[in-house]
Amino acid sequence: MPWCEDCERFYTPSTLTPQGDCPSGHHVADPDSAVLVQSTAPGRNDSAGREKRKVKAPWHFWVLVAAVVIYLGWRLVQGIAWLLS
Repeated sequence: MPWCEDCERFYTPSTLTPQGDCPSGHHVADPDSAVLVQSTAPGRNDSAGREKRKVKAPWHFWVLVAAVVIYLGWRLVQGIAWLLS
């Protein structure tokens, strides 16, 4: 997460300019860093010629989603069995 020394605060990538500057105009991050990668179709280039890559969710997020789905599915089965007994 980019930190601005002059403003003394963290900035999210969406609040930075395409050049990597904070709203006050201080440079806090390089535009080529993975933090500023924008989510677009793969293979597209921006006006400066840099390739924009699609940002993906990390693998452990999908493991958590699968665990939640399995847990809630099992609780649904238990609830239906409780209602029918």
